Amino acid sequence: MAGTTTNRRALASAKEFDAIFKMVKAAVEGSLGEHRAGLTLVLGDIPNNVGAYHEMGSNAIVMNRNVLRVVERLSKSRSRRNSYVFMILLHEYLHSLGYTDDRKVRTLGKNIASEYLGGRHIAGEMAVKPLDSFFPGFGRYSSFRDNREYETVRRFDSSSTPYIA
Repeated sequence: MAGTTTNRRALASAKEFDAIFKMVKAAVEGSLGEHRAGLTLVLGDIPNNVGAYHEMGSNAIVMNRNVLRVVERLSKSRSRRNSYVFMILLHEYLHSLGYTDDRKVRTLGKNIASEYLGGRHIAGEMAVKPLDSFFPGFGRYSSFRDNREYETVRRFDSSSTPYIA
């Protein structure tokens, strides 16, 4: 596993979900020795008390598009936004590996993020603390808008499926 400084820089400069998810998978593989391929990312209009979810047995992670938009609006840097995406994808990736207890997944996510990105990295802290601690005013922007629209992210988990364009 690359050094934490290298990992922090890579996360801070990532421009796509795919690049961040590649880091999530490397972090989990390095920490737990576990891996899963072939996941799909869907951005959807889901209730704002849910950042994302993975339905056990499926190959999809559904991320709350509205919460992501609010995080983007309130983020002072790409690094902070990417830390949020890393934390959400890490949490749901752990669920996809069969970890079901949310409290344990949060703690495990914090530990993996700290190991991969260095102790006290904001992504690890986001795993266990409420979002409004990192994005003041979050509640003001996060009213739920259910348009029943879902969008599949075209390039995601490409390291598992290099043959798909």
